[in-house]
Amino acid sequence: MKVAISFVSGAIVCCLLLFGAKTVIPTRAETDDLGSESENLTQSFLNLLPDIERIYRDSLIMPFEKAESKIYDEDIAEFYGELLDKTGLRSSDEETD
Repeated sequence: MKVAISFVSGAIVCCLLLFGAKTVIPTRAETDDLGSESENLTQSFLNLLPDIERIYRDSLIMPFEKAESKIYDEDIAEFYGELLDKTGLRSSDEETD
């Protein structure tokens, strides 16, 4: 019986704390004019982030490109280049970067 009463009273206290914090902490920031400024601010933050997709792709492809540079037999190098092209590890859009 003591456990049930303690549980219920604990739940009530926690709910009261949450509702009390909700009234004190502002949940929505309101300003007069955020229309054009918020878009510019978002874009500036996005420009700070690194291009993770490019970094991942470079880290995946770089060992294969290094291995290709070590192949001295022309037939094997040609076969290896075609293999990289067919598997999509080397595509034409990377050559333009």
